[in-house]
Amino acid sequence: MIRRILLLLLLGMALPPAARAWPDRAVTIIIPFAPGNAADVITRLLAPVLSERWGQPVVVQNLPGASGGIGVERMVRAPADGHTLAMSGDAAVVVRASAAPRDLAQFLAAARAARGGFNDGHAGPGTSVQIASELLAQMTGLTLNGVGYPSLPAVMQDVMAGRLEFAFLPAVVAGPMVTEGRLRALGLSSPGRLAAFPDVTSLAEHGLPGFDASAWFGLLAPAATPAPVVARIHADVAVAFAAPAMRARLDGLGASLVANTPQEFAALIATEIPRMAEVLRRAGISGP
Repeated sequence: MIRRILLLLLLGMALPPAARAWPDRAVTIIIPFAPGNAADVITRLLAPVLSERWGQPVVVQNLPGASGGIGVERMVRAPADGHTLAMSGDAAVVVRASAAPRDLAQFLAAARAARGGFNDGHAGPGTSVQIASELLAQMTGLTLNGVGYPSLPAVMQDVMAGRLEFAFLPAVVAGPMVTEGRLRALGLSSPGRLAAFPDVTSLAEHGLPGFDASAWFGLLAPAATPAPVVARIHADVAVAFAAPAMRARLDGLGASLVANTPQEFAALIATEIPRMAEVLRRAGISGP
């Protein structure tokens, strides 16, 4: 299933200290995953636009490990001055193009009939891709065997090679392979459809009401980052994503922009953490 990507703009609020010019040096955006992940692709589209607006270099740094924990912790421990950010989030069903199942109903039937269940890949314990698979298993009773990989592109390669029966992958990662006919998208983990793949229906439409494992990403800053800096970053990112050329590129990648406020983003995170934690609890999965 190709997953919907929600781009949510900026978490981080604090009382402002003495005002000063920002940015006064390079800004680093940490990607807590390996290159080729959806957050990586999106951030590398955004970085040159922000660099032009800010008059400073915007450096994209991949720091994978611990299911994203290493990169996020590096951002959290950085000086809260707005010069170190992170693009992270919560973390579609896709199969290889030659796979026998032609639609989601056939896929579910084949998975139920398979001795030992189906194998799928994810990028680490507790990641959104693993959560989506566990949610599918819990709602259908399927036996699914998750295999950990260093990155989602590596997962995708093994799906195309037939070493994995399927995978949940973000549209930004799997979309080009679907367009080229090397992968087949069977369903969406988000409740709605994507403009880039209007004929691919959601799992909720296939008899799994309430299924929602949308992959969302947002720009994060240390909690004590000055409020004026947060406001400036939020405004500039919103402008960058609203440009027609950028919107067209995001639509083509299967990404949907949600230009919410820092407070709305914080509220989403507060809601999603217990919801996803419950899926992991029922599966008996702990963090990395």
